Amino acid sequence: MKNKNLEEWANSFSGCDGGDINSDVWLCGIEWGYTNVTDKNREEYYKKTLPTWIKKGKEKLNTDYNFFEDKESDGIEYPFNLAFKKIFFSIQKELNFPNKLLKLNLSPIPFNKDNDKLWTQAIQEATNFKTKESFIKYIINLNRFTKIRDKYKPKLIFCIGNGRRTEFVNTFFGKYNLKLQRATIKPDINERNQNNRYIYYAKHDNTFFVVTPFSTNSNGLNSDFLKEEVAKKIIKLLQETE
Repeated sequence: MKNKNLEEWANSFSGCDGGDINSDVWLCGIEWGYTNVTDKNREEYYKKTLPTWIKKGKEKLNTDYNFFEDKESDGIEYPFNLAFKKIFFSIQKELNFPNKLLKLNLSPIPFNKDNDKLWTQAIQEATNFKTKESFIKYIINLNRFTKIRDKYKPKLIFCIGNGRRTEFVNTFFGKYNLKLQRATIKPDINERNQNNRYIYYAKHDNTFFVVTPFSTNSNGLNSDFLKEEVAKKIIKLLQETE
């Protein structure tokens, strides 16, 4: 344990948006975004707010959060939310999932992108970890969502960020040694980028677990066609594993 309350804080709902823990669908990103602020404001958060949250220890789940109403301060949809909604609504139409979910994040510290270089001196002082990767390894070893996953058994856990798929598995399934399979998502013949995309998935204890690419990069799910293909694939796999 790196400081007095870090483990309690990190092993709770810190960094998570919240929602309904009894939902059929859980959505998990790598970390909560911090995009609509200046570098100065972000660093101020790391210097003052982050140490305060860590000192408080355990964070409770925000049950008032509603993913489907979550928007930026100017009323525009977050790109992350908008992309997932297109997939979710296609799945929902076929499988009758209720219009609710639980929104989690793998790591509790906010960044505007997953980049080790953003780990500043202020964060080092707040956590006593010298690098982001060493902190992520610490978080993953806590298996912090394994107990709640065991207890609530959602039907679908949808994680975004293929590069962190091993970390997602360990976060939700601890030491179950879950083995992922890979499915290919082919682009439309008219798309500029003809590279195949991939999703990774497994079934455990009545929960279907899937990791997909982001929607915001050139090799991600950056078209409505690709999002729809991912939805179709997930529907098919869910039906096959019932």
